[in-house]
Amino acid sequence: MSVTGWIAAGDAGTLASSQLAGRLRALRRSHWPDRLVRQIELATAFDVSPSSISSWEKTDAPTLPPEPRLDMYARFFASRRSVATTARLLNDDELTDDESTLRTALYSELYALHETATSGAEEQESLAGDFWTFPDGGPIRVICGVLEPERRSPSADVASADYVELGATADLDSLFELFGHLRMRNPSSDVRFVRADQYDAEDLQAHVILLGNTTKTGGPGLVADQDSIPVRQLSLGGPDGEVFELLDGSGTQLRPRFTEERLVEDLGLFARTSNPYFSTRTLTVCGGAYTRGVYGAVRCLTDGGLGDENAAYLRRRAAGAETFGVVMRVRTADHIVPTPDLRDPRNRLFEFPSA
Repeated sequence: MSVTGWIAAGDAGTLASSQLAGRLRALRRSHWPDRLVRQIELATAFDVSPSSISSWEKTDAPTLPPEPRLDMYARFFASRRSVATTARLLNDDELTDDESTLRTALYSELYALHETATSGAEEQESLAGDFWTFPDGGPIRVICGVLEPERRSPSADVASADYVELGATADLDSLFELFGHLRMRNPSSDVRFVRADQYDAEDLQAHVILLGNTTKTGGPGLVADQDSIPVRQLSLGGPDGEVFELLDGSGTQLRPRFTEERLVEDLGLFARTSNPYFSTRTLTVCGGAYTRGVYGAVRCLTDGGLGDENAAYLRRRAAGAETFGVVMRVRTADHIVPTPDLRDPRNRLFEFPSA
C-alpha cells in the first residue's frame, strides 16, 4: 500500500499471515518426512478445490483460510492414519489420546497465527482512512509559516517584557487543531512544530506537514518538489491577492471570492506525496489562500463528523496513488469556518491525480 495514502498498518498481521501460510505448506510437505501430501489429496480430504490449498500456502500473497479449516489441518496432521489409504479426515472418536493431544497443540498454534493475522487486517482497515496516523512511529514535524513583521503583535518582539514566541507564527488556529490531533493519533511519536525560518535538515527527515501559505512554508518548488504537486500558490498583490495556479497545462487560476471586500469563499489545499528527503515517510501540504482556507484544509480530516467521510472519499479517490490531493472550496460564515464536505462536487475545485 502506498506510503503516502495511508501508512501500511498491521505489520504484525502481515507477518503472521505469511507465517501461517508457511506453516501450512510445511505441514503438507514435511510433517511426515517420508510422506509428502499432495495438494489434491488435502483438497479432497477437506472437500475444497486444490486452488484453495494453494492460495492458503502462498507466503508472498497469502489468503487466510476460514477458521474452521484450521481444525481440519490439525485433525488431518494429528494422525498418520489420515493418509493410510485415501487421504481423509478422521472422526473425533477415531483419534487416540496422543493424537487428540497433538491435534489440540496444532490447532492452538495455527489459531494463534490466524488470530494475529486477522487482528492486523482489522487494524489496517481501521487505519486505512486515517491520514493523520503514522504507525511506523517516525517523528512528525509541522512546519508553520511566519508572519510578516508588520502583522505581528508587540508581544512578538523579543525586547518586549510580554514576549511570546508564538507571536510570529502564522495560522495558529490551524496549528492548534492539527497539533492536538497529531498528538492524539500518535501518542508514542515525537510530534513537534517548527517555524519555516527555523527548521533544520533533521526536521525534513520526519513525516513533514507544511501548514499555511505554501509560498511561506516551503511548498511546491521548495521543500516539496514542484513536479510532484500540480498546484502552486501565487501572491499577486492588489485586489487579486492569493491564488492557486494549476500546473496541468491549462494555466487556470483559482481565486477566493469576496463580496464587498468581505471574504466569503476561501481556497484550501490538502496534498500528500512521499517525502523527498526520506522516501518511506510522507510530505503533506495543508494550505490555503488565506487563513480560513488553511483551517478548512486541516478540519477537512480532523472534524469529528465529516472527517471520516472526507477520508473515505479521499481513500477511494486516491486508490493508493503516490501523490494525491484536492483544492477545496472553504466557505466562511462570520467567525465560523464550516468544514468542507468533499462528497459535494461543488467543494472540489481541482483534484489529482485526474480520474
